[in-house]
Amino acid sequence: LLYTIKFEMARIEFTVAVLLLYVFFRDFRPSESFLTPYLNETKHFSKHEINNMIYPVWSYSQLPLIIAVFATTDFLQYRPIIWFGALGYIATWILLVFGKTVKEMQLMQVTYAVGTACEIGYKSYVYVAVPREDYSRVSLYISGAALLGKSMSALLSQILSDYSPMTYLDLNYLSLASVCLAMLISLFIQKPQYLAPQSSTVNPVPCQESAPPMHDTAPSCLTNCKNSVLTGLKKAKLSYGSAQTRRWAYWAIVTTTLYYMVDNSSQSLWKDLEHDKKKRFNGYVNGVEFLLSSFVSWILARHSKTIEKLPVTTVAVLTLVVSATTLLPTIIQNLYLAYCCDAVFNIIITSIITITTFKIAYSLKTDLYGFVVGVNVCVAGLIDLIFTFIFMDEHALSFNPRQQYWAYTGFAVLNVVAFFVYKGVSLMFFRSEDPNPDPILVEDGADEPLLGLDQ
Repeated sequence: LLYTIKFEMARIEFTVAVLLLYVFFRDFRPSESFLTPYLNETKHFSKHEINNMIYPVWSYSQLPLIIAVFATTDFLQYRPIIWFGALGYIATWILLVFGKTVKEMQLMQVTYAVGTACEIGYKSYVYVAVPREDYSRVSLYISGAALLGKSMSALLSQILSDYSPMTYLDLNYLSLASVCLAMLISLFIQKPQYLAPQSSTVNPVPCQESAPPMHDTAPSCLTNCKNSVLTGLKKAKLSYGSAQTRRWAYWAIVTTTLYYMVDNSSQSLWKDLEHDKKKRFNGYVNGVEFLLSSFVSWILARHSKTIEKLPVTTVAVLTLVVSATTLLPTIIQNLYLAYCCDAVFNIIITSIITITTFKIAYSLKTDLYGFVVGVNVCVAGLIDLIFTFIFMDEHALSFNPRQQYWAYTGFAVLNVVAFFVYKGVSLMFFRSEDPNPDPILVEDGADEPLLGLDQ
């Protein structure tokens, strides 16, 4: 028995170590902080081609890929999703290094979307690869590994571009080597040994190959698909039946959408505001904001009791501050101000996402949490896709980066105004608190009342 326990502990430690190495090298991509300058100065694409023809493709590809991954992660047992994501990143940097046309760069955005969508794979793998009591600790380690990879690669990219003869093309070769190494490491990820309490995603049930006659197979498939849809609808009803969950999910969607929008346009705005290549500090900015965002997230996680008492109005006010960080760089067109605003934007967005994540988890049973997070991400992806088509795509308004930031500001302000109008109407005509928390939605054993709109 002692030998079995020691063997199991060694297996878990090996699994976690491999996963940490994979996440670190997957996120160690030094060229990413200088993607726009690389496409413009090394690949010689125009700003219009980069901003209005290449970058929008990521938003178009992200949503269907997230839905596909969300629906098949449990069914495929996690590891194929991780491998597929690693291959997506490899394909991305192969195209970045060797691609020469707009079409090839658009394909690069599709493969990059494959990599980002498949992040669900390794995040979900934790919950089936380690014992339940280790969830929090291992999740913290993985977040730290991802942060370390991003911050170190960003800072290294700035140092190498400033103090060495390395070019942006060389940085892309370095990124390609890192994601290839991540792929090799992922091959050592072991098959999950623990089962999740209950599937958190809605997955199609495969047809049974042993079905006797062929004419019975089709009805069986249709029945299974129907059951999957009904299960998804039932989970949606249970998950979003609580006003508490709906309020916090709303802000989770808004902030995730804002993150997608700004992340896809920030380098283009910096490029427009830049007057001297020697004063380009993208790497330092990204590296510092990753570290600060992680520190803020860690502080909030250590003060969960304080988060429990935070009213939803706090998030609305923070979102209003976020709108200021997207508006100021378009009015006072200064590169260093834009850098500072981007750092503040990411820190606040990280804070809001941490708060909403905690609040949603607080109001739901464990087996519904993953479903809600997945739906929120899909809705955010849909809104980002719509905004991208309207404001970025060359076939629509084709806004420049500064004008896009005006749209992002309008989106943030509109949601804040809508919230306070709703809050005012609720206080005037309706009861501001939920009657009683739904026992189905509250975590087992929890006896605290759910927070109301006016708290």
